[in-house]
Amino acid sequence: MSFLQRAMSRAGAAYRTKVGRQLSAHGLLYEDCLIETEEVKLALKRLPKDLMTAREQRLKRAMMLSSQQKELPSDIVAQLNPFESYLQPYIDQVEKEKAELLLQK
Repeated sequence: MSFLQRAMSRAGAAYRTKVGRQLSAHGLLYEDCLIETEEVKLALKRLPKDLMTAREQRLKRAMMLSSQQKELPSDIVAQLNPFESYLQPYIDQVEKEKAELLLQK
């Protein structure tokens, strides 16, 4: 691995850590902040009700904390894993179905 690759790898890890801390401070998961592309919108429609409700609650809490310029208590933040995936399996399924449709044409 070259010096540049190692430096980029370290920078990437540092950035991921920083983003993770910021998300956790507001009680968000990374997938809560995805840009709502067509695939993401379709995946969100497929989410089970309990996952969608939890997502909506996280977003509401984050907006409230942000508007009050507050963060979650550190003991709660320590329990969160902001990179826990709940939406990616649904996005993968949507992309797979879109690819199959393209192959059929």
